[in-house]
Amino acid sequence: MKYLMLSLCMSLLLVLSGCQSTAGNSRIIAGAFNLTTQLQQKLMDRDAPQQVRVLENIQYQQDPDLSLDVYLPAQTPDDTGLRPAVVWIHGGGWISGSKAHARGYFKRLADAVYPVFSLQYQLAPAATYPTQLHQINQALAYIQEHGALFGVDAEQLFLAGDSAGANLASHYAALLSNPEFAAHSEFVPVLALTQLKGVILHCGIYNLPYFIKTAPDEIKIVEWGIYNMVQAYTGDRKQDAEFLQQISPIQHITPAFPPVFLSGGNKDFLTDTQSLPLLEVLKQQQVPVKAVFYPDSKRWLIHEYQFLMHLPESQQTFEQTLSFLTDYSKADQTDRSAP
Repeated sequence: MKYLMLSLCMSLLLVLSGCQSTAGNSRIIAGAFNLTTQLQQKLMDRDAPQQVRVLENIQYQQDPDLSLDVYLPAQTPDDTGLRPAVVWIHGGGWISGSKAHARGYFKRLADAVYPVFSLQYQLAPAATYPTQLHQINQALAYIQEHGALFGVDAEQLFLAGDSAGANLASHYAALLSNPEFAAHSEFVPVLALTQLKGVILHCGIYNLPYFIKTAPDEIKIVEWGIYNMVQAYTGDRKQDAEFLQQISPIQHITPAFPPVFLSGGNKDFLTDTQSLPLLEVLKQQQVPVKAVFYPDSKRWLIHEYQFLMHLPESQQTFEQTLSFLTDYSKADQTDRSAP
């Protein structure tokens, strides 16, 4: 977790200055996160395909003003060539990040003929749970209505996310596939379950009480950062274990949950404490799952390793992601090499 550790160690220096409110601490952590994600963004941009089309800042909601970016294959499909698409929710601990962070990665997906919608949502603590989920819902409503304009088949969507984005993606999929959970949450998904063909989850958080419990207390600054991120996202309800359990996606998996692509790095503590426990629950519920982990790798596969495309494991994960998209699309993607 080199980038996470670097960010939080930098945060410690600022924390010692005396800023102790949730909002103040969140700004400190977000600022440090953003410094390291900018470096990660440059690495992804370096070898990204340049021939894809990028449409930026397309408004999907007016109040507040929120937008999405669209990454499209270089060639426009014909009228019968509507393609499955990936809807990506960015990470950043719910308090930082942007829809453009992984733009180099999205260009790779688009170059493989899978359009990507990357969503902006409001960050915590200015906006708290469940605001972000309602905004994702609104973005999906826009895609459902306008997808054909981008050559996208809105009946074949894949919801994806990294880190906190994986939490939000899995949470939305649980609401969509578990009507009792949706009713209890007073949430009405705009999608039909048949439209969501799969969920792609990288380095995510699926069990909030356990996220807090297993924060590496031998490294106090990481523990401090996790406590503050959860506090910011939940509206200062970090101590409410029942509430945290209630909003944890792992608690609401049923056999109706969409197929899952699940991955995490061997040097990310979230792999053992979050991703592998989710894998067991998915198997128990007989949910189709493609699990991609590298426990025997000699390389340091840190948090968000999947974006570090110079690594062989990251390249392999990307190829297996494409395989997952093909396998769970409604039809075989015979146009992947089409002009």
